[in-house]
Amino acid sequence: MGKKTNITLIGMPASGKSSVGVVLAKRLGKKFVDTDIVIQEKYGKLLKELIEEHGDEGFREIEDEVNAGLDLDNSIISPGGSVVYGEKAMQHLKEISVIIYLELSYTAIKSRLGDLRERGITLKEGQSLKDLYLERVPLYEKYADITVNEMKKSLAKTIDEICERLGEKPKKRRNFKSKRVPFAPKDKQEKNPEQKSKTAKKIREKNLKDKNFKDRFSKEKSDIANNNKDKTNNNKRKNIKKYFKKNEN
Repeated sequence: MGKKTNITLIGMPASGKSSVGVVLAKRLGKKFVDTDIVIQEKYGKLLKELIEEHGDEGFREIEDEVNAGLDLDNSIISPGGSVVYGEKAMQHLKEISVIIYLELSYTAIKSRLGDLRERGITLKEGQSLKDLYLERVPLYEKYADITVNEMKKSLAKTIDEICERLGEKPKKRRNFKSKRVPFAPKDKQEKNPEQKSKTAKKIREKNLKDKNFKDRFSKEKSDIANNNKDKTNNNKRKNIKKYFKKNEN
């Protein structure tokens, strides 16, 4: 058999199988398949409804049957946490995929979980979450080809470790820190102090010319304004003289 193109993520509910699976699928260019959704679509019911209707054992039979019949290629498979109880399903997943166990401590799992029934978690009568954790961990370890401990790791670091363990090239991370931008490209910068000095002198001369032009323009503008003002005043004086001369006559 050639290289397996599928990857199956196993682990307790709330271990991040879906979150890791979606990002991993994007990183590796694969499809993401949540088998709980496959079960719901096949039966047209929510997981909690199937558990209420068929009981815990009945639901596990349904889960085992659906997972054992998966026909997938180049996919990241995320089954429910109870998939490890189904021997047919796990044998099939071992044949078609690399199985990765996402390991978390009981304390971490407990802090992440909400309503167990809402999440479709099957518990035997009188069984606690801790009992369930201790029961499943040996099964996860038994079927895992690779175990990745997620404790104190970000999602990105977990993905990086999985890719490394699979022999995939790590994704280059972009550095968003600001970088100093040179004043000009190296090939356009002056090569010696003398050239830099000449360039600086030219810039000063240009700035001085611009300043002189502005000053001259401002002065000329002021002179024109003053001339116009003088002409207006002269006209006023002439009009006054004409007025008095006319009245004297």
